[in-house]
Amino acid sequence: MPLDASEVKSLAYAVLNVASSVSLVLLNKRVFTGGFFYPMSLSFFHFVFTIVFFEVLRSLGLYQRPKEQLPQIEKFKVGCSGFASIGFMNLSLTYNSVGFYQVTKLIMVPVTLAINAIFYGVQTTGKIKASLFLIVAGVGVATVTDLELRPLGFGFGCAAVVATAMFQIWQGTKQKEFGLSGTQLQAAIAPMQSAQALMVAGIAECVCWGAVPCETAIDYFEEWAEPSHFHTLMLVLGTCFLALLVNFSSFGLIGRTGPITFQVVGHAKTCLVLVGGYVLFPAKVNSPAAVRQMYNNIAGVSVAFVGCVLYGNVKYAAGQGKDDCFDCVCPGPVSQMLDPAKYATEEEEGLTKQ
Repeated sequence: MPLDASEVKSLAYAVLNVASSVSLVLLNKRVFTGGFFYPMSLSFFHFVFTIVFFEVLRSLGLYQRPKEQLPQIEKFKVGCSGFASIGFMNLSLTYNSVGFYQVTKLIMVPVTLAINAIFYGVQTTGKIKASLFLIVAGVGVATVTDLELRPLGFGFGCAAVVATAMFQIWQGTKQKEFGLSGTQLQAAIAPMQSAQALMVAGIAECVCWGAVPCETAIDYFEEWAEPSHFHTLMLVLGTCFLALLVNFSSFGLIGRTGPITFQVVGHAKTCLVLVGGYVLFPAKVNSPAAVRQMYNNIAGVSVAFVGCVLYGNVKYAAGQGKDDCFDCVCPGPVSQMLDPAKYATEEEEGLTKQ
């Protein structure tokens, strides 16, 4: 069955988000290892770049502000959660390994489910939970071997999880509530986010608070002509373009699907990062521990991909009113236990026809 235009756009957003997000994570890590230890300043540059980009589009007649403006309190709420998400994610990436950075994302699915259920009354079927469990378990097995737990980094990771879950939920709900597109919401909150980032960066990264002299972000820019600094600052510029693509695709994808689907795309992205690492940078299996790690990684990625496929099948079948993989494979009582609402609806329709 061919995909309609809406499904093609959703798929395009997903592909763009995967490609840009993977590139941004790797390039951000390269920037930090290159000596630019200022994640809040980096976030500020990303937000300012977004503002300038939309102003250029508006001057060219390619973008129009919405007729119904987002209230200031909503801009502050969504902008603050988005800034906190990006800021804490950058801090987590700075103080932890890439493996731990990926592991923190595993917690976002249950946290998002809990917030949706408690505050928004959104219920999830057993089929969705089963497929999400496979994704979380698979990615966990694949990445836990690279786990480097640090108390400060762990705290940043936990804060990033909560902020990101709220930001992704609000991205979807506010778009629908105020009739905004993803780009309109992104443009509306960017000034608020840039102001928040500037304030935090100025306090945390532009002033030496201890008695020992330190290099601030201002000092780093004053030495921009130094070859190593110039090269790193060019990478910073590259992250600005990638951050714009990530935001654009994230808003578009969540607006068309939802935060849980967005998380599944994120876990598929994690699997692709790991697979690419195996192919491009094969590990040296010169010890029994290295062999076990390689097998754990392969097994984890395989399980997570199965979960992604199951999730996609369940969501698509529910939208089309058809049976999914669980209905075709599991016995009737098991399928009914996993999704009692579906079978209750079918029974009601049968009684109505009689």
